[in-house]
Amino acid sequence: MKKTLTWCFLLMLLMQAGSAISNEEIEIEVLPAATGVMEKTGTFLPLDTTFINENAQSVSLREIINKPTLLLPVYYTCPQICSFDMANLAIALQQTSISPENFNVITLSFNHRETAEDAARTKKNYTSMLENQFPTENWHFLTGQYDNIKKVTDAIGYTFKPAEDGLFLHPSALVAIGSDGKIIKYVYGSFVSGDVDLALSEAEKGTPATSIKRFLAYCLSGEVKQNKTVFFVLKTSVIVLLCIGGYFLYKTLRRKDDDTTSSS
Repeated sequence: MKKTLTWCFLLMLLMQAGSAISNEEIEIEVLPAATGVMEKTGTFLPLDTTFINENAQSVSLREIINKPTLLLPVYYTCPQICSFDMANLAIALQQTSISPENFNVITLSFNHRETAEDAARTKKNYTSMLENQFPTENWHFLTGQYDNIKKVTDAIGYTFKPAEDGLFLHPSALVAIGSDGKIIKYVYGSFVSGDVDLALSEAEKGTPATSIKRFLAYCLSGEVKQNKTVFFVLKTSVIVLLCIGGYFLYKTLRRKDDDTTSSS
């Protein structure tokens, strides 16, 4: 009897999980370009690459990176995770135990269509979260030409993909750079002050370090097919977990039945 109930229970689980997929037609699309981060600690940024800052002035990375520097790739019109990243970074900068005079911050837009006006507006929004202790002139908001943007994103192993709706598929990551342009450490997650302080301390030493927090968040576009792909993977994972759980439940109940039979 117990075996029958167990198999019924497993069947119900599989039917419920399967209905999560069958309720809608899933279209699988293989993305032509991956998005993510391949860490390149110990290598160097192309410091002679030039960009336009929030004041519409042309600057090279060499002019900015004259001390430990935090580099955050985003795009300013992003409606999703970029806003959280910049806000979290502002909070971390406000709470840092390291003197703000000892490091710089660069927010680099990887959308080559964005302008100095976009950078200036974004800088005003996020530096307004800071109190007077942090010099806002040390936080640079850059835009630039596609080729120069790619030089930097390729150097840090950061890949992104434009979507049909004008948005971008991209990861969330903060990179600590030494004063000589060497890539020291990557920071993932919500950029809490402790992680940022540690990355800055290691950038000051100039010795590449292993990233501990490996959770990598992604910003998805509004493209239906691509989002369905993600949800399909999640649903499939749920089915696998249910099957595994059901199998162990069955084995446990069967063992109890055998013990009961042998004892009687």
